[in-house]
Amino acid sequence: MATFADIRNRVYFLTGTDSNSYSNANLTLATGRALERVVSLINRYDSRRQFDDSNYSDLQMATLAITSGQQQYSLSTSHLTIDRIEIKDLSGNWTRLTPLDQQDIKRGRTQAIALGETTPSTGRSGAYKATVGTPTEYDVIGISFFLFPVPDYTQTKSIRIYFTRPPLLFDYTTGQFTDSTGSTASSPGFNSLFHDLVPLWASYDYAFAFGKQNANAIFTEIIRKEQELVEFYGGINRDERPRMSQSGDSNK
Repeated sequence: MATFADIRNRVYFLTGTDSNSYSNANLTLATGRALERVVSLINRYDSRRQFDDSNYSDLQMATLAITSGQQQYSLSTSHLTIDRIEIKDLSGNWTRLTPLDQQDIKRGRTQAIALGETTPSTGRSGAYKATVGTPTEYDVIGISFFLFPVPDYTQTKSIRIYFTRPPLLFDYTTGQFTDSTGSTASSPGFNSLFHDLVPLWASYDYAFAFGKQNANAIFTEIIRKEQELVEFYGGINRDERPRMSQSGDSNK
């Protein structure tokens, strides 16, 4: 486990610096970039385990109310991607929505999307999914998503969104994560085997900027550790068993 103090001391060792030559403010910016890079790598290769920073106290899931006539919805929490949306109908059944790409509608069609319009009488006549009802599709635009067709009912806790979010970063004014726990023992929220990547990247930032002789050696170690991380997070979950299927080919 690597606390902010551990990371700072490791950086000082690798760069020959101290708090005067490598300020807490600059060091924290560097560790933030390092954390984001590591989590970006994990998310790129971790397609099975659905990684999330372990410092969060909740799941990567949000539940919203569905409102009749409202097509646009937004997440209040910070997120990187929306991975899945489910809708509960008036009978209490949950259904996964199909993601919609506007380009699929635009190609070779004159049909309008008419975002924000609720019913044919207010402008949706002739538009895609013009009739209101239970949503079956969604389109993500910026930080919002739009439901198709526009819902015709209101119900609490009836939209469930699964998302990917960024890591929690260190707060340089307190030396802890910005998760409001007040703990100075917080550490990066991924496997501790790879915590050293954070001070390595922070050290490389300084070494590269100031022409330190060990800059290339630090970078080489980063590449080696990142390859190990990719192999670890890209591997199959230990709870899963490889499936063997009988081949249709015959050696006879």
